[in-house]
Amino acid sequence: MYFAFFACRATLAAMNDLERAIRVYNLGDYAFVIVKNGSVLATGTHEGIGELLDAVGQYGATLHGAALADKIVGKAVAMVAAYAGIAQIYTPLGSQAASDFLQAHSIPFRAERLVPLIRNKRNDGPCPMERLTLPLTEPADAVAALQAFVAQTRPVVASRA
Repeated sequence: MYFAFFACRATLAAMNDLERAIRVYNLGDYAFVIVKNGSVLATGTHEGIGELLDAVGQYGATLHGAALADKIVGKAVAMVAAYAGIAQIYTPLGSQAASDFLQAHSIPFRAERLVPLIRNKRNDGPCPMERLTLPLTEPADAVAALQAFVAQTRPVVASRA
């Protein structure tokens, strides 16, 4: 029994950050998982890019060199990840635009399935985030545009004075 626990613990310790991010992502109901130095820094559970933008804002430079496992990686997520200094990315579903962008920025990318573009929920056109970032080349410009878009679409919460 002790040997089995030790072997399992040794296997977990031997995992690199991307392997750990993938494992945590697959074990939970996550939209994304960010791991650095063996520790989970951030997770998201909602659709869309808002939580990832929040994590980048919260953790800033701490994310430099981290690994990301994300449910869907289009060009928008790729550009946010590059802006944050994410070092490697995994996804079950990625776009060719994301792959091309990440390759140009020397960020290792593993997608189980690669599609030309990420589609919107109605499947009648491109995802709004993909469409917003397709013409952009600079990660900082993409983050600013995405933050503005998310701010317009998030519900306003009334605060009590």
